[in-house]
Amino acid sequence: MKKIPQLLIILLASIVLSHCAFSGNNSWDSQVSGPLGMPEETRHLVQKLITNSKKAGNKTGLTITYPFDGTVFPPEIAAPVIVWQDAGSASKHWLIIVEFRSRLSPIYALVDKQHWMPDKTIWEIIKANSVHGAAKITVCGFDNKHAGNITAKNSISILTSKDRVDAAIFYRQVQLPFKVGKKNFKKIKWRLGDISAYEKPAVVMENLDVCASCHLFSKDGTLISMEMNYKDDSGAHFITPVAENIELSGKDFMTWNDFPKPELLPKTRGLFAKISPTGKYMVSTVHEISYAALTNDFAFCQLFFPTYGVLAWYAVDQKKFQLLPGADDYDFVQTDPSWSWDEKYIVFARAHTKNEYHKDITNIRTHIENADIHELNQRFPIQYDLYRIPFNQGQGGTPEPLQGAGRNGMSNYFPRYSPDGKWIVFTRSKTGIMLQPDSELFIIPAAGGVPRRMQCNRKLFNSWHSFAPNGKWMLFSSKANTPFTEIFLTHIDENGLDSPPVCLSRFSDDRYAANVPEFVNIEAGTIKRIVISDQ
Repeated sequence: MKKIPQLLIILLASIVLSHCAFSGNNSWDSQVSGPLGMPEETRHLVQKLITNSKKAGNKTGLTITYPFDGTVFPPEIAAPVIVWQDAGSASKHWLIIVEFRSRLSPIYALVDKQHWMPDKTIWEIIKANSVHGAAKITVCGFDNKHAGNITAKNSISILTSKDRVDAAIFYRQVQLPFKVGKKNFKKIKWRLGDISAYEKPAVVMENLDVCASCHLFSKDGTLISMEMNYKDDSGAHFITPVAENIELSGKDFMTWNDFPKPELLPKTRGLFAKISPTGKYMVSTVHEISYAALTNDFAFCQLFFPTYGVLAWYAVDQKKFQLLPGADDYDFVQTDPSWSWDEKYIVFARAHTKNEYHKDITNIRTHIENADIHELNQRFPIQYDLYRIPFNQGQGGTPEPLQGAGRNGMSNYFPRYSPDGKWIVFTRSKTGIMLQPDSELFIIPAAGGVPRRMQCNRKLFNSWHSFAPNGKWMLFSSKANTPFTEIFLTHIDENGLDSPPVCLSRFSDDRYAANVPEFVNIEAGTIKRIVISDQ
């Protein structure tokens, strides 16, 4: 007789009987064991529940809220928490059944709360047996005082992909409502995490008394760049090699304020600046004028968009600036540029200038508005279209509208190329360019085409997306579950089809919004600390 591996005999807690009641989280793999350690009376109850669950159809009142039906998980990801809502007062305990196409025996769990997290061993079994066919997860509510009567039941299916993520995630956490000032800047955290970890991602930068925001890495993960107000220079941007301990000083910074400007315009910040995949160049909006307002809306606490500006590029080694021909028309605002991974093209957002929104363009300031985001959108509407232009070693060219991402009565922005150059994913909303409640993600062929609304979209705010270096996965942020933005992960196949997303719950902190997530082609422990050494 074949010996049963002890590793697969799962007993998370013993069952305490009290009139056939139990407490805790109890799970077992029925291929190698039954509910070991249970008193005989409870084993009979379990068997009756399993029998009754096969007879019962799905009953109203129970909804599995996470994972989503059809979710595709990466093979290396840590176990999720399975969550459900059971509206029926009769359900006091729940039986979870995980069934597979690739094996005869299910996995079972008994719990007394409306959530269950498989332990590491059980989760690895679930993933290994859901690669070639979906695993079906059924949750059955019951009241054990009535002989195992099923009071509520529902099911979902999940899959595990063969495609690994194989990249770390760098992101920022801010408290809401977002406020400026040293006291608030010090509360901002930057973390670097790995989806396979059961611990929260490590904080690699914090306690800065200056503003820092947009960040990007080179394609190979050897360079990091970030907008940072260094020594009171709002146009400062650091570019430095990735290392375990990064100590920033003046040599690591360039400033977009060095770009020549007309006398009337405010200083250039270098809006939405992006380092190129090789790290040789940067591209940004310069000569920009932006409208900014703080709202009375907790979840959508600011309205921000540029009303004027052109694109310029910067040669990192030569330390030289130049306007990008074809994206330098002052009748338009040209902004939010993004590189193709071969550096041949830049796709950007363009709209007619809206300087009528400013009383005085020589005195641009942030407005404090006793209005929510919807009221301000009605008062200050703006819609952007996406355009594509060849970079041509900085010589630019003729901008071409990107078919499917413009002239559609919507605002189209935040374009990102897939690493294989086949696709562009962009954000679309009725108006604006960031932090819009109705924003959704769309995918189109990189040369333009028919846009497709992505399946990963949640009900409220979808944006700030980033492709994994292998192109198989994409991050994005959403406020679907909470005003505090969370990070989600979706699989994208060779046809550009995406899956219902995985929520990276371990990347969240209480009362912090997790935003601007970026995949980076390094391991999570590669960076331990980022500090400013000479401030």
